[in-house]
Order: sequence, then C-alpha cells, then structure tokens
Amino acid sequence: MRKILLGTTAVVGAALLGMTGAQAQTAPTVRVGGYFEFTGGYVNDDNDSSAITLTAPGRPNETVSRDKFDFRSDMEISIIVRGKAANGLSYGAEIELQMDANNTSSTAIDTDEMWGFISSPTLGTLQFGDQDSAADQLKVAAPGVTNLGESGGWDEFIAPGADGTRYILSTINDGSDSTKIIYLSPQFFGFDFGVSYAANQYEGENFLVGGSSTVLQRDPNAGSIRNELSGAIRYRGSFGNVGVAAAFSAMRGNAPDSHSAAVQLQDPNAYQAGLNLSAFGVTVGGHYMWGKYAGASFGRAGIRDGLGNSSNWTLGATYRAGAIAVGAFYSLGQRDNGNNLSDREQRAIGVGAVYTIAPGLEAFANYTNISDENIANNAQNPTSIVTRNRDIDVFILGTRLAF
Repeated sequence: MRKILLGTTAVVGAALLGMTGAQAQTAPTVRVGGYFEFTGGYVNDDNDSSAITLTAPGRPNETVSRDKFDFRSDMEISIIVRGKAANGLSYGAEIELQMDANNTSSTAIDTDEMWGFISSPTLGTLQFGDQDSAADQLKVAAPGVTNLGESGGWDEFIAPGADGTRYILSTINDGSDSTKIIYLSPQFFGFDFGVSYAANQYEGENFLVGGSSTVLQRDPNAGSIRNELSGAIRYRGSFGNVGVAAAFSAMRGNAPDSHSAAVQLQDPNAYQAGLNLSAFGVTVGGHYMWGKYAGASFGRAGIRDGLGNSSNWTLGATYRAGAIAVGAFYSLGQRDNGNNLSDREQRAIGVGAVYTIAPGLEAFANYTNISDENIANNAQNPTSIVTRNRDIDVFILGTRLAF
C-alpha cells in the first residue's frame, strides 16, 4: 500500500508540474498571521485536593491543595508564503510557530506545523511536510465556539490523570503533525476526498532518541507507529435553507516493534463519521469515532494485545446572531482498561458564549463539567489493579486576537 500511495503522489505531482497554459504569474508573497489568547480559569478538581506535600528540614510535612485560580497565555504565529506560476499552478508554504508548554520555561518557541504545497483547481492539491493528516483535514466534527469543546480550553488548566493524560476526548488523528505527503482532491458535485502517508510519527529533521544508544527514527524499535495511512471522503452542500456537511475518515498504521518486549502491541486503527446541519444561524451535529487506539493519541500508538476497541462521541450545537455566538456540547469517551478492570469513561458537558468586540478580537466565557472514572496507571498498557475517579469543574474567561 505504501508503494501504491508513493507512486500515486508522484504521478499527481508530475501532472501538476506539467500543466501548461499562459497565465499571469505572481512572485511569492509573504504575510504573517496568527493569534494571541489570554485566559483566566477557576478550577475545582478532585485531584487538586491534598495533592502537594511540603517538606522542610526540622519541620513536619504538610499536605496542601493546589490553588484553584490561574492565568494562562498562548500564541501562534503563521508565516504564509503564496505564489502563482505562469501555467496556473498555485504554490507556497506555511510555517506555524507556537508557544509550547512542553519545556521547563513554558515560553519556548517551536514549530507546530511546517509544510509546502502545489495546487491546481482541476487536479487538486499536493501537500508535503509537517501537516495534519487527510483524515483530520477533511473530518466533520461536532460544532463549537471559541475555546469551548471536548478538548477545549478546560484541559489546559488541569493536572494530568493517573495515566498521564488530561483528556481522552477529541477527534481522529488529534495533533498528528508527523512529516507526511498528502493529496486533497478538488470538489466534485459537493464531494471531495484526500489521502496521506507518513513513514513514522516523527516530524522535522532527523529525529534521534537519547539514552544508552542512538536510534534513528527509521528503526522499527524507535517506539513509533510506522506506515501510517489515512484518508477521508467529505460532502458539503445545501438543500433549500439547510447546509449539510458530512464526512467519513479512517487511518491505520503498524504498531511499534515489540518483538523483544514483554508487551505485544496491536496495529492501531481509527474511524470517524460526522454530520452537521446548519440553518438560520443554528448549527447542530456530532461525530462518532471508534477503533484500536489509546489515550488521547487516537490512532498514533499501538495498544497491547487483549485490549478491545475504544470509542468517542460528541454532540454539539451553536447559534450565531451578529456579534454574539453561543454553544453547548456533550461528549463521552470509553477505553478498555483490561486486567479485569472496568472501562475508563470520561464525560464532558460544556456551555459557552463568545462576543466579537472588533474584527479579529473576541471575548469569551465558558463552563465545562468533566467526570473521569476508572483512570488506570497507563493508557497504553494498564497494569494497575487500582483505578481512580475524578470530577472537575472549569470556569474560563478570556480574550483572543486573531490576525
């Protein structure tokens, strides 16, 4: 299947580059976009109660709870390059720089996505680089408003659970920016489709794993899924005053090599179906996802033999009138914990509102209640005979500037 996809994309690329026809060409132009977001959150979380032990020489240990209130800032800067060739092809690249909390300072800048493309209105678009999979780009998911959703702003304020995850609720290939090639078709009678291939889950330049030995990302024991294929077919159209969007997305991959490990892993897969209906400012819809996946990675990691399917589903609704938008959602995710443990079940219910102050400038408020039951020690390979339950309330106020 890998050879078929590589051959197909090569043919598409050659066809795109070989197009002829005299048109006005445009030299590459560069513009900068992005967003800045500031939020304040109030958190009432079972896991915060008596969570910290203070120690000092000569003094007895003291157990305290985490603070309930915090501020948070976030940003992303996009460098967007666009050009047009004399034969009518569009081409360009996009580099997204983000403030990443996965470091000691929580303010370091790294790349979120970086990818190039060539595009034809009749033959479609070929993308190459660190970009979302075709399954993710074309998916249809439950509607939402700014900062509100199944994995919206609430998960940025809470501590990880016993298994290291904050949430298991999201959509297919969540966050999968691994280096890949992607083909997206033009739209035909409301339908379009896409396919993508990634050799492994790493991104950027050659990835090296530290430790006692250096392992190339090409090695089968590097801990990455391999030969990830994804695809989707989507429909967008209208019937009278009702807009319709529907899609089916799928992915599969080879699990990391576990030949010498005590735990054998299954090849991951995931499938998602979604539908949205819109009329008179109201959008209602949802999505359902199922397959062999664990945690919040949704198809990007293998799970051990013996574990059954996972599932997620979300229903949502929004209403927009002028500068005001309101939304609500209900989401439920389930994971097989194995070892005679009850399934993990995470439920989230949220409501929120957004007000557009000026073009690109929004103020928002939302509330999310989360119930997380039977959290085992490890989402990929649960071995604990003890699970934990958790109830969380998160209130958020914030502002977002998009430019």
